[in-house]
Amino acid sequence: MTSNVDHRDEQPKELISGALNDARDLVIAEIDKWKAEAISELKNVGEQLKIASAGFLILAVAAGLFGAAIALGLVALRLPAWAAFGIVAIVFGALGVVFLKYRRTIARAI
Repeated sequence: MTSNVDHRDEQPKELISGALNDARDLVIAEIDKWKAEAISELKNVGEQLKIASAGFLILAVAAGLFGAAIALGLVALRLPAWAAFGIVAIVFGALGVVFLKYRRTIARAI
């Protein structure tokens, strides 16, 4: 902070010491500001992560129910239950592998 103090009578050592103390205070204030911003951002990311986790859980349940519905549809077409659920599991597994293998390409396309 600037003041209207006349520094002409001070020794160079005192002037340098005062300037260094002011610089140190500014650096500490800036670091404190960065820490506060980082903490605020981390709290925001934490909240977003909670919401995203709930969304992914809901999607996982929906995918499971969709798979069960497909399998039961195949059972209704006179396929044995073990074969119907096996087919659905293999298809879902293959889709998972494709998504994991080509995740970067898929992300760029979206």
